[in-house]
Formats: sequence, structure tokens, C-alpha cells
Amino acid sequence: MNVLDGPLAGWVPQPPPSILTIGVFDGVHLGHRVVLDRLRAAGATATVLTFDPHPAEVLSPGVDPRLITTIGERITLFEKTGVETVGVLDLSEIRHMEPEQFVAEVLVSRLGVAHMVIGSDFHFGKNRAGDVPFLREAGRRHDFEVEVVDLLDEGGVITSSRIRSLIEMGQVSAASALLGSRYRLSNEVIHGESRGRSLGFPTANLRPPPRKVIPGHGIYAAFAEIGGESHPAAVNVGVRPTFGGRELLVEAFLLDFDADLYGEMMALEFVEMLRPELAFENAAALVKRMNDDVADVRRILNATVAR
Repeated sequence: MNVLDGPLAGWVPQPPPSILTIGVFDGVHLGHRVVLDRLRAAGATATVLTFDPHPAEVLSPGVDPRLITTIGERITLFEKTGVETVGVLDLSEIRHMEPEQFVAEVLVSRLGVAHMVIGSDFHFGKNRAGDVPFLREAGRRHDFEVEVVDLLDEGGVITSSRIRSLIEMGQVSAASALLGSRYRLSNEVIHGESRGRSLGFPTANLRPPPRKVIPGHGIYAAFAEIGGESHPAAVNVGVRPTFGGRELLVEAFLLDFDADLYGEMMALEFVEMLRPELAFENAAALVKRMNDDVADVRRILNATVAR
């Protein structure tokens, strides 16, 4: 895959023709994939312009939106969908460009656009002055076509905000249905208090990745990916209220697995929420419930294909 990033002045002009779309594409969800499918079907170089940092950080300094996908995760998902070129834009560099300047200098001169696929609510350029009618007129002047698609499912418009809300509520299976893939968190396994080991459930602990959406506090069935291998896991997201905890942790108990994972990178794919995180009267009550949770996780994951 060809990735263009850094200042626009350093982008090597791409040979035409390209079929192109623009957006944040956080999550690269099923609505986005309607657009990406159209790119692949057109027979030209499939090109995506995305943004990093998130535009909200540029337009509203101090706002740090939680992301479904990091820029690295997005690029990986783009590649899996058949995208050939990704341009990573920093909105602070282009936010004051007039729409015509953006079309001429970026879309035409640098990316060789022949066809654009966009959503019906698309806006761009200084003060968001560019819209679908403007693009269509610009296309007539610069010899490219504009195709408009709707990002819909039976529940309405699929949006990244809708998916973020589902994840935050713990509804990871519903979020995955809209994403077209399971929601993932990844980070380095860190040392904890070894409390899980003392209870008979040794856990691999992840500090929640910065800037990522964190599932709501609770117990989840998940798959843990380590070194390219997938393992069933019971995952707790929360603060361990039974022991008066305050720090948010993501703790994974890998079923039928016993190895030192400290310092390893681990990715968790969330399948289903079992229950909210609860405070128990004592450790014995917690262990009893944890045994029940592990049995439920086995049942759920045995009916689920790891991927």
C-alpha cells in the first residue's frame, strides 16, 4: 500500500486516474465500506484521504475525541478492503484553503482524481463551504465525476458516533455488527497487583490505550491475540470495586493458557458483554461468580469463530 503523509508539499504527485473518497473513516465501519466497495469497482487506483489528528482536535483545541481506530489501525483496515493509496491529512494545514484551491492543488494536481465517491452530507474547505453541488461543478471544470452514496443500514445512518456510544455502553456485539469486525484494544501487557493470580485467575493486564474508546465497565467474552495466535479470554474492564480500586484497567484471563506475558503486545477482540462490573461482599463471593463467568465465556466463545 502507498501511504502519503506529512506536509502536503512533500507528497509525490500520483499518476492518474484515481477514484477517491475523503473522510475520517473512524472504525472503517460497514457504512464506510459501501463507499470503499465503490472505489474497488471503478477500475482506477482506489485512494482514500483520511485525517490525523482527528479534525475535532484541530477545530476545538483541548477536545480529545475517543477513537474507534488509531490511524495505524485504519490504514490496516483500508488495505484489507483493497485501497491502494492512503493520504493522511492534517486539517490544520488545509482548513483555510478555499474549496477550489483544495480541488485544484490536492485532488487534481497531487492525486490525479478522475472519480469521487462521497456521502450526501459531505463538506470541505474553508468554513465548510465546499459541498456536493460545488464538487459536481468543479468536476465539470476539472474533468472528474462525482458519485454520492448513503451510509445506511436497516437502523438508519451508520455513524462512528453511534458505534462509539454502543461500545461505551458495553454493547460490543451490536457495535461489531455495524463495524463489520470485532472491536479491538491493544497495548503492552503490564505488571499488576497479582490479585487475580491469588484468586486463581491470573490475568494479563493492559493499561487502556490512550485516545481509544473503552468498553463500559463489565465482564466480556473476548479473544486475546498474542504473537499471531488467538486465545479465548474472560476480560474485566473496570476498577475492581470489591477491592476498592480506582484505576481503570483492562484485565484478561486467558482460558487454558499459562505463560509469562509481561512486556508482550496483546490485542483483545471483544465478542459479548456478560454482565456489568459488580462489588462483592468478599473475595470468596467474587471467585464463585468468576467461575460462573468463565463457564459463560467458554459457552459463548465455543459457538464463536476466532478470526
